[in-house]
Amino acid sequence: MIKLNNQVAVIVPKKTNDGRSTKKVINKVNKLFCLNFGGTSILEVSGYWVNDGKVYHDENLKIVSNVENIDVETIAEAANLVLTEAEQLAVSVEINGALYIFDTSDSIAEELESVVMEVEK
Repeated sequence: MIKLNNQVAVIVPKKTNDGRSTKKVINKVNKLFCLNFGGTSILEVSGYWVNDGKVYHDENLKIVSNVENIDVETIAEAANLVLTEAEQLAVSVEINGALYIFDTSDSIAEELESVVMEVEK
């Protein structure tokens, strides 16, 4: 029997804000998680968010891995792929059910290190 106590996820929109497909980014994040965490589940999720008073709607994929140890570098790399290659203003990362939203001004790896230290207590 294998017991994996932690769950990590990154939300990836299916399209950029101007409507272009993010399939390449989705495939990169999925491959990254598979290679580093052993496998993924991908869930379709719909999200709504507000920026400057305008409501946006995104069709997303939630790429999820259940893991023994939380690998901050892998999660940060995935989050940065979403920010840069999917051209997003922010990216949502989930660790053990808690949602963390990062934008381009955040030092994702450093902030995730703090999160993981709290999770592992």
